[in-house]
Amino acid sequence: MGFLEGFTRRPRPAVAKRTPSPAHPAHAGSLPQALDHGAYYTGKLGVKPVVARWHAKRRRFVFEEFALGGKRVRSVPHALDAASGERFIPIAKIEPKNEQRLSDYAFDTGG
Repeated sequence: MGFLEGFTRRPRPAVAKRTPSPAHPAHAGSLPQALDHGAYYTGKLGVKPVVARWHAKRRRFVFEEFALGGKRVRSVPHALDAASGERFIPIAKIEPKNEQRLSDYAFDTGG
């Protein structure tokens, strides 16, 4: 008698695919053309939560980050505008706190 003889493999349980509903907050304003120029959005840059400002003409999110002890302004595309690399996924439009605000100069020239 072999080691696995008489062993019956149980079928895997059926798992429903998870598809977020269109009303889910992650879909709110997710299309680039639905975003407001100059508005602030909270969202994800990879797994990191970020607050960024939408620049409609350049189709990029502009934000400040701390690197090597100083601030640096960066910009990244909307998640739907780029196939790879860093992309910002907007979750919700917000009213920024003082430390989250980006100067108009940094916004227009940054990244």
